Amino acid sequence: QPHPFIMTHPIIIISSFLTTIRSTWELSHIVRKRRATKALKTEAKSTYKILQRAYRRGLLLEREFDNLFERLMRVEAHNNRKCSHYIALREVQTDFQAILAKVV
Repeated sequence: QPHPFIMTHPIIIISSFLTTIRSTWELSHIVRKRRATKALKTEAKSTYKILQRAYRRGLLLEREFDNLFERLMRVEAHNNRKCSHYIALREVQTDFQAILAKVV
């Protein structure tokens, strides 16, 4: 007569547990990556608007604006790379602040 409770093999239990942990980690990694990409796009867009306003008010020369704008577009184009895009965005913002400090 078959036993009503069949004990599951420990290896099956452990592998199932590890699969669950890995799936959860992968999902959280995807969510973090999407949030970071969205935050970068939002910040880059905000930086672009600030650059435009400064250029229209005459605080930036055309070549300064073009240089900063080109670098900003490179940041957005490469936003799928690891932390380097944040560093590049910070550099654009820092250089912009330095240019404004010279004007004022």
